[in-house]
This record gives sequence, structure tokens and C-alpha cells, in this order.
Amino acid sequence: MRLTLFLALGLAVAAAPPPAQDKANDKKAPSTMASMMPKPGPEMAKIKSMVGTWQVEETMEASPMGPGGKGHGISHVTSGPGGLSIIINYRSTSGHMKGYRGLGVVAWDGEAKVYKQVWTDNMAPMIMVSTGNWEGDKLVMDSEGTMMGKPFKGHDTLSGIGTDTFTLISEMSMDGSPMAKVMTLVHKRVKATEAKPAEKKEEVKK
Repeated sequence: MRLTLFLALGLAVAAAPPPAQDKANDKKAPSTMASMMPKPGPEMAKIKSMVGTWQVEETMEASPMGPGGKGHGISHVTSGPGGLSIIINYRSTSGHMKGYRGLGVVAWDGEAKVYKQVWTDNMAPMIMVSTGNWEGDKLVMDSEGTMMGKPFKGHDTLSGIGTDTFTLISEMSMDGSPMAKVMTLVHKRVKATEAKPAEKKEEVKK
């Protein structure tokens, strides 16, 4: 009889729901984890305006990479995870650089106290890393690496960030040559009412 009672009590305890305190802890766990996630700082707020769709006027200078010329492109910029980065998806649609595609991520590195960008495109099997910061009202990014078997240095200056038109001027030095302008990209924001037709055309092309 006593053994039966002990077995019955044991089954009842096993089947009982967990204490209310455990339930409370389970509910708190997700919010605790979320509260540990960092929020975008003022550095990201300064480039948040770059998010959107942009029509781009391209001007390429004659350089070791090829002859100069003009063209057009489109840049889709979205906010990265948690708003801690921006993601750039670029495509040249006409002119000298038609067929060019590039993808980049820009974020503020709180430890190094600099902006960092990683960039890859269909021009070369490589990833370019740039670092930089604000110089007055211009964002200046520098990079270096190897291209076509020769060392290079890049210098990009972005002006007009925060408006509906901003400009990127890219300079480059190949194999120790003087820094020279190779590209100017003038970005003009596409309004929401204008972006929808453009997106539909892209879907058809895909």
C-alpha cells in the first residue's frame, strides 16, 4: 500500500507543470538577449540617409583599367542587420561600364573608431577593404591591395551625404604612380513613386 502511494506521488510530481518562477525566467530570456544587442550609434545615423534607390550618372576617366566614358547605373542601398551597417547593391545599366555589378557593406567599427567597407564585384576575383572617416562634411575612405599583379592604393571621397544628391569621386594609384581620378559617380535619389516601375523592369529582366 505504501509503495503504491509513493509511486502515485512520484508520477504526480513528474507530471506537474514547472514552477511559476521558471516560466517567468523563460519569458524574460528573450527580452534579456534582445536588450544585449547594441543600437546604431551617431556614426551610422550620419550615413543612414544613403539607404534608398539611386540613379547614378557615371563618368570614367582614362586609366590603366581602360578608356574613359560615360554611362548610367542604379544603386540599391538597404539597412543591414540591426541597422549597424548598410548594404550596397550596384549595377551599371548603360554606357562604358554596362554589365558591371558590385556588392558592398559599410559599417562603423566601434573598436577601431573608423568606417569599414568590404566590396566585391565581377571585375576581379578579390575583396577590397576600405577604411575611413569624416573630414569636415566629406566621408573619405582609403584602400590598398593588389590588382592585375601590381600594388594599388584607392582614395574615395563622398560629398553631399544627407541630401537627395551625393557624389563619389574615386582616385587610384597603380604600382606607385601618382594618385589620379578614375571615376565620378553622381547619385540622385529615386522617389518611392518612381522606384516601383524601375523595380518591375528589373524583375522582368531577371
